[in-house]
Amino acid sequence: MILYGRDMSPYVRRIACWCALQGREVERRKLTVAGEDFETLRGLNPVVRVPILILDDGTRMIETFAICDWLDETAPDRRLLPESGLARRNCLQRLAIANSTAEKAVALVYDRNRRPAEYHWEEWQSRLKDQIAGGLAELNALAPEEGFHGGDRPDGSDIAMAITFDFVEVQHPDILEGRFPRLAAFAARANALPEIGATKPLPG
Repeated sequence: MILYGRDMSPYVRRIACWCALQGREVERRKLTVAGEDFETLRGLNPVVRVPILILDDGTRMIETFAICDWLDETAPDRRLLPESGLARRNCLQRLAIANSTAEKAVALVYDRNRRPAEYHWEEWQSRLKDQIAGGLAELNALAPEEGFHGGDRPDGSDIAMAITFDFVEVQHPDILEGRFPRLAAFAARANALPEIGATKPLPG
């Protein structure tokens, strides 16, 4: 399989970690929607978004949750989301909080870094920061003090929670300022696993 997109994207990184934890081999093509890669990616996804996963038979898959669902369906003995019941609902809710927080963090990147300075909207940025902080506070409360929600190994929500924290740490460190210690410790624990830590993005 071939995975398009950089690890700085929390959505691409989630797929990379999911595959690694399931023991899948994936070729990486770390293209970005910014700059000269745009047209290449348009040829793979008409809305020019990553992640894009090309399956071994040539099928193209887009959108993070759809890809994760397929990965679990085709590896039932290595699922990262519970199959049904309360455990699945709770896992999906943790994942939803992490994903929503990541979406706001990505939106703030676009507003801070991609929009010309004269068009920055401070009130909007302040609202995004508040939403990000609210999501992180919820994840901080949900983070286990030891291990993972999946037990000794992370489940899908653990991946999303750690990746979201890492993304904010790199892109918006001013929002953290030591406010979410339990989540920070949890993310460090997750990144100690090579399947997750190998893709941790660096500042710059």
